[in-house]
Amino acid sequence: MARSGLLILTQPLSHLKSLIPQVVKEASESVSGTLYICLQPALQDRHVTQDSLLQPVLSTQEMQMLIRDFYMSGSKVCHTLDIRVLLSHICPNLSTFQPVAYSLKKKMSVLLSDSVALQDVWNDDKISLVDVLQTVFKNISPDIQFQLLNTNFSQKVTSSQTSLSVLRTFPNVVVGGTFDYLHAGHKLLLNECCLLCDQKLTVGITDGDRNKKKVLWELIEPYADREKEVVRFVTEVKPGIIMEPVKIFDAFGPTKTDPNLDCIVVSQETKEGAKMVNEERLKLGFSQLEVVVIDLIDDVCHTDDEESKVSSSSIRKRLLGTLLRPLPYRPNIPKTPYRIGVSGGIASGKSNVCSELEKFGAKIINCDLLGHKAYVKGTDAYHAIIKEFGHSVLDDNKEINRRLLGSVVFNDKSKLTTLNSIVWPAIQQLAEEEIEFHRKTGATVVVLEAAVLIEAGWDSMVHEIWATFVPREEAIRRVVERNGLSETEAEKRIDSQISNVERIEKSNVVICSLWEYEVTRRQVQKAWSLLQDRIKPATQNKL
Repeated sequence: MARSGLLILTQPLSHLKSLIPQVVKEASESVSGTLYICLQPALQDRHVTQDSLLQPVLSTQEMQMLIRDFYMSGSKVCHTLDIRVLLSHICPNLSTFQPVAYSLKKKMSVLLSDSVALQDVWNDDKISLVDVLQTVFKNISPDIQFQLLNTNFSQKVTSSQTSLSVLRTFPNVVVGGTFDYLHAGHKLLLNECCLLCDQKLTVGITDGDRNKKKVLWELIEPYADREKEVVRFVTEVKPGIIMEPVKIFDAFGPTKTDPNLDCIVVSQETKEGAKMVNEERLKLGFSQLEVVVIDLIDDVCHTDDEESKVSSSSIRKRLLGTLLRPLPYRPNIPKTPYRIGVSGGIASGKSNVCSELEKFGAKIINCDLLGHKAYVKGTDAYHAIIKEFGHSVLDDNKEINRRLLGSVVFNDKSKLTTLNSIVWPAIQQLAEEEIEFHRKTGATVVVLEAAVLIEAGWDSMVHEIWATFVPREEAIRRVVERNGLSETEAEKRIDSQISNVERIEKSNVVICSLWEYEVTRRQVQKAWSLLQDRIKPATQNKL
């Protein structure tokens, strides 16, 4: 199966409409990643040349609906297929059309088409055809393969009444969104913008506190990554327009600074925002924007705790329990038992996650409990603490009074750093001893449960890091309820730790316990299942 491919369709639009689901399904059986779609009905009766492939096609409302159907059907038939409908040759005015070749980023290794004539050209003179394709689409593989679609285009098609009126376009179009993990809904939105835009498309991409209102905002891609994907999509599907990405921090973005905008494209869920935008522009004396509303795409894969429409929040939820970033290369760590470090802030559900992992057979090493052992009378850490802090931190039994010691160090950051420099290496040594014990008993997976795993540098002693987290507001609520602290005290405890974002950035797998326990359990189950696939080679070698 090819990672990327080009689909050239030459059927009349009215004939193609009802066949789109079949076409997309068949294409998905040959292409697993990106499918570029070129609608070129004019090619049906023409010789295949650069000019005929870029022959202008009138931009009508029928064409608009057809393109929407491709994205809708793609999401329903195969939600992993990255559909991109090419638009630079689709225009509202054939007399002023200027052809622009496509510079596609993915190398296409399969050409699919409904055209028997195109197949004949392929069979007669493949080399010349590939040369033409490379001129028009720029990233055609020299070894590209041809596949004639099996979809029965000769079958009787029931045509619905469609409008053949030319689509109204605008010089300057604007759109806004998070554009996180660019999905079918985003692509439909951007495709619509490109179809409506003659000259310049301004894309507002949210950043900063505005993103923090989103579910699982901690997992939102960095701005630079989101901008890169949006720019790439627009420049691929319509290279003839100017594309300007803009970082936005409020609901208005460039709409309240650029008086030259003509049209705003929104989704059903953000159409009220367009009304606010026009009210603001009215106050500023700017022209009112034409508002175009795009339907959301149904998510056929959603679960009960996800949105029914394709959304970034659902995608972020599906990332929970999966491998977010490559594992570090740590040849100094023995391959078995496999070591997982589970870290998380206070009240983040870390212990519950470890409890679930224990049910799957993992051996849990609780570093907080090992911390108690590190303070025991007679240990090296015990003597180092007395030397540093004096005998005043001892109780009547000459044991270290941890509460008293805590009151000393938590009000002085330098003293806390000193204490950690004594205790953390001691805990690490005890943890290594525990791991060795489990190795001798044949354990396959050991889990290091440690709130300060990253701060203490213990991440260097595990194969991968799992982080548990909940939003800051939820953590505060839980600490107040569970520990009986005031909200101010709870905030101090939470703020004394590294943030969720910092912890997630250094973790390979993340789990969020924000929802009911069953949702967390499913995340752990998914994470464990994927872990087995990663460690299977090491386990087989051991056997």
